[in-house]
Amino acid sequence: MLLVVGVLFSFHLSPFTSAQAQHPWNFSSLEEACMDDAYFVMPPGDLHLQVSQAAGTADVYNQSYHLSGPYILRGKHYIRFQNQQHDFRLPEALAAQLLPHLVSHSYWRQRYSSLVQWSYIDMEQLGGLLLVDTTDHTYGRYTNIVWLGYEFQPSEETPVFFTVSLGGGSPQRLSLRALERLAEWGSFASQADWQVYVAQHNVIKRQQEERQAALQRQIDSLADIITRVERQADSIVVAMQSDSIAQVEAETRAEVERTKERMNRQELFFMSIRPARSDYMFGLEFNLYNCFSKTISKIEITVTPYNDRGRVQEDRFHRSVRTVRCMGPVRPGTPAQYLFDELFWSEKNSIKYMRVTDITFHFSDGTTRNYNGYNNIMKHALDR
Repeated sequence: MLLVVGVLFSFHLSPFTSAQAQHPWNFSSLEEACMDDAYFVMPPGDLHLQVSQAAGTADVYNQSYHLSGPYILRGKHYIRFQNQQHDFRLPEALAAQLLPHLVSHSYWRQRYSSLVQWSYIDMEQLGGLLLVDTTDHTYGRYTNIVWLGYEFQPSEETPVFFTVSLGGGSPQRLSLRALERLAEWGSFASQADWQVYVAQHNVIKRQQEERQAALQRQIDSLADIITRVERQADSIVVAMQSDSIAQVEAETRAEVERTKERMNRQELFFMSIRPARSDYMFGLEFNLYNCFSKTISKIEITVTPYNDRGRVQEDRFHRSVRTVRCMGPVRPGTPAQYLFDELFWSEKNSIKYMRVTDITFHFSDGTTRNYNGYNNIMKHALDR
């Protein structure tokens, strides 16, 4: 199993967050609770004991109830709790103390209906949030998401979990916190958003293919010229001293070894970072070197875009940071090259440059090494 996910379109957090001390899914009054069904989360010790004694049983928690009342019985006001298993009354004052532990059904019905508009999810963004088996490459980068429903669970902080199907696969459970983080990262996309993206992506893909074909023609032409020059050189070269060739090779090998020794000693793991831009897409090409004594299994690199004033700049899809994964293995003393040419989109040319702001090396023995901050990371670049 791999922990998989990375950014597409923005998602409003209002269904999940609240600046109030009380969660928005709890009731503020008994009158409000009596107008809706409620899921009853177990309260703390003293209150728990009072409710159990008044209800005549301790098996009344983590269930849904219909509340009604208040009713007057022998001069006292009571609230009635009913479901298929239980029917009991609590004094109005005691029932009022339970409001923070009563979860509104209608609140979560509304929140769930607001989620169904999202039809796709960016699978590169799911890292650490869902356990998704991608070894058979069943899932594409942008995968259809089908919302199957939600269920209550005995927790006041995360009272529900949501069930979805990704790309027609087996159901997956998403916690409330997972949804909040996915929303913050802009991982959801509507059907209309997806159609716009596909159209734009197809245009970019055709342009890239045309440029690649033109470049290949230039390479082929240059190869023909080199071949003709080599043949002319062969025809006029009578002899070459082998010891001169050996000397050049030895000097070259020595220079390479000196450079590698310096990179290992000074922990220089960035050989070069080059921009990879095409029209409105912004990306980077990383040339890395394993200056460590252990084999690298994976590298995570965080990239941030900036505008011409040196401030963090969001792209077309409200993304201001991307984390990419460079898969190994990369053995000690060897280089590796990675290209990510679709990190950010900006048709207004508002992005002027990008910086690496965090890099984490994962080694084959399970250990990690992290470097944070652009200036600190650039201390480990060969060309500083």
